[in-house]
Amino acid sequence: MAQPFFARLSPLAIIALLLAGVGMSMTVLKAVRYQVPLLPELTTTVWTVEARIGFEGRGGSSKVELLLPLPVSMERAIDESFVSRGYGLAIFDARGRPREATWTLRRTSKSEQALYYQVKVAGDKVLTDASVPPFPPVPDYKEPLGSAIQAVLSRARQQSADVFSFTEQTMLILADGDDENVKVIRNVDDRPSWEHLVAEILAGARIPTRIAYGLPLSRPQVDAKLIPWLEVHNGDTWQGYDAATGTPGYPPGFFIWRYDSSDLLRVRGVRNLQLGFSTTQTRVPQMDVAELTGAAFRVQPFGIDLTHLPVSVQNLYHVALMLPLGALVVAFMRVVVGVPTFGTFMPILIALAFRETQLAWGVVLFLSLVFVGLSLRLMLAQLRLLLVPRLAAILVVVVCLMLAITVLSYRLGIEQGLSIALFPMVILTMTIERMSIVWEERGFAETAKETIGSLLVAICGYFVMNQPHLDHLMFYFPELLLVVLAATLMLGAYSGYRLTELFRFAALARER
Repeated sequence: MAQPFFARLSPLAIIALLLAGVGMSMTVLKAVRYQVPLLPELTTTVWTVEARIGFEGRGGSSKVELLLPLPVSMERAIDESFVSRGYGLAIFDARGRPREATWTLRRTSKSEQALYYQVKVAGDKVLTDASVPPFPPVPDYKEPLGSAIQAVLSRARQQSADVFSFTEQTMLILADGDDENVKVIRNVDDRPSWEHLVAEILAGARIPTRIAYGLPLSRPQVDAKLIPWLEVHNGDTWQGYDAATGTPGYPPGFFIWRYDSSDLLRVRGVRNLQLGFSTTQTRVPQMDVAELTGAAFRVQPFGIDLTHLPVSVQNLYHVALMLPLGALVVAFMRVVVGVPTFGTFMPILIALAFRETQLAWGVVLFLSLVFVGLSLRLMLAQLRLLLVPRLAAILVVVVCLMLAITVLSYRLGIEQGLSIALFPMVILTMTIERMSIVWEERGFAETAKETIGSLLVAICGYFVMNQPHLDHLMFYFPELLLVVLAATLMLGAYSGYRLTELFRFAALARER
């Protein structure tokens, strides 16, 4: 009589099947029932913009007022939320006045505190206030600034045909650092910013301008500031300009918060005030964007939803959730392929550093550190130091090497070299120590083989951990960690030949 299927399986196989089944079931449920996309190509980008107000109380009553984004910018918003633990919150939206949020508290603790405002923004179209401005009065320029500005405006007027071309020509002239008039203009000390100075210069030609303060939504940011951007009106529409180069347009996805002033806060009863902005992107199905009213995804009774976490935590898990895939790559390469490496986690951490340094520069920096560190370690062997002091000395040497490469890269203008600080220095220290021991016990050939193997595994891990599709799957379907765990457990029970052993025993097979 045949045994049932599960009776023929080992306990490890049953556990792995259960883990994989639960993980895949939860993933399918989220994809089918809650329409969370399995492919990033089927989604649209939703940006979470978070304003963090940090401060310390004075022990008495406190009041914090934050100017909220413009109504025209909120047309891109699909949701906004406030975090005000213990504080009273009021939203003022009076006609003719800027919209603002007010937090109040009778007794404020003297410890560090933070208030948060989040707005979720869909699309990348830049929306601007279409109001028609009046013509500005001609400023009363001081000399010799006035003569220099008039010379620049006269030259731009001869080379232009309309307001926008006049603006572009003016900023092109101002970008010429060798022009004598431009040198006079650039030596102005009392201007708030270059954008304000350009706006004041254009006012000399009666051209309406304004300064838009906002955030570019092109990459995740932490503790960023609003950047100023110049806008010019030609009588019909507003046009944005990069005041430094005269290039028309806006930064990608520019989300305008305020006009003409970056001061968003009014406070009372607090101190050590700090305002920072963080941005991160999430992926949502395009057809669901119109239905979103509360959050990027509805609350799910099954599975894990990371889109409700703070932006900084989301950025952390974008990296952390790729580490198990790197560990799976290391396990496969060592157990099934048979590639020797120095340690288990060293290739994963090196691959993680490659994500920031880029692969080619990362390999060069890694080999440079290991080569110099190993040379110094072999020199230390002549001193016959004890193990712990020797490891401490190697750690100091590794840090000094990283510092030297960083400073040298900065002076040479090589930005990639600045990322060397991302390499795990403790792991590098233990790797150099292990390499020296292998060199002493088994020779240079074995050391070179394990070094090449470690680098090969790190490169494979880099390509896996840097894959956008896998990053999307692991962040929106963290239940897949159960599937990764099941695969890792099954690799732990593998007892067959490694692929490298096929070459090792090839001669024996030919004889048979």
